[in-house]
Amino acid sequence: MDLMIIIPASMIIGLASFFATVSGFGYALVATPLLSLVMPVKEAIILVIITTVALRSVTMYYSRKEIEWHTVIMTTLGTFFGMVPGSFILHIFKINELEVFLGLVLLGATLLMSMQYKITITNQTLGRLGAGFFSGFFGASTSVSGPPLVLYFINEKTNKDIMRANMIWIFGISGFFTVIANYCAGNINSINDWPLFVGVLPGMAIGIWAGQKMFYKLNQHLFRRLSLSIVLVGAVMMLVNGLRTW
Repeated sequence: MDLMIIIPASMIIGLASFFATVSGFGYALVATPLLSLVMPVKEAIILVIITTVALRSVTMYYSRKEIEWHTVIMTTLGTFFGMVPGSFILHIFKINELEVFLGLVLLGATLLMSMQYKITITNQTLGRLGAGFFSGFFGASTSVSGPPLVLYFINEKTNKDIMRANMIWIFGISGFFTVIANYCAGNINSINDWPLFVGVLPGMAIGIWAGQKMFYKLNQHLFRRLSLSIVLVGAVMMLVNGLRTW
């Protein structure tokens, strides 16, 4: 593998790992579009899927004491329910149409959240199932699953330690199933250049280390602003990408 690819890929994976460790989400959102600049899109997506397992394995261990098991179980269950209609809707609408729709929804929701708008959810179990459903739905249809959960936890004013831990475990569990699904589909076998995977691990390790340090320096207010900023950037990126291919 050419060092001209390994070096920038390692730096990109490190940057994505940093943000994902600090916030609990956003790994694919940062890594995929940047990796696509230095390698084919399909190879970038598979590399992100594989490295997600390494990232989540480490961060799940670090955050194991802060998770709320009921929240993780209910939300993860909701994601599985959402994956089926999310996959089906791709046969009805084009992916760029879904990207524009989700981008507009996230943009509006983020702006409302930034103005301290709150939706009252009386049944927490249904709320978690619903948040998981939309995460799985949009994850299956647009590959962007994080923002619905982020907005839900922010709306519920969840403590930053618990919020990050919950998202790490939810995305970690779903990430493992994603790897299994892609392996069974033969997609992972298409990546023959395993030195690339090994080559980006040092960047990931540095990103996780720096992310852990940064997380504990953030208070609740700054963590909320960071999370909303990442969702906002993701919404804009989806809008631009969807309109570009309209």
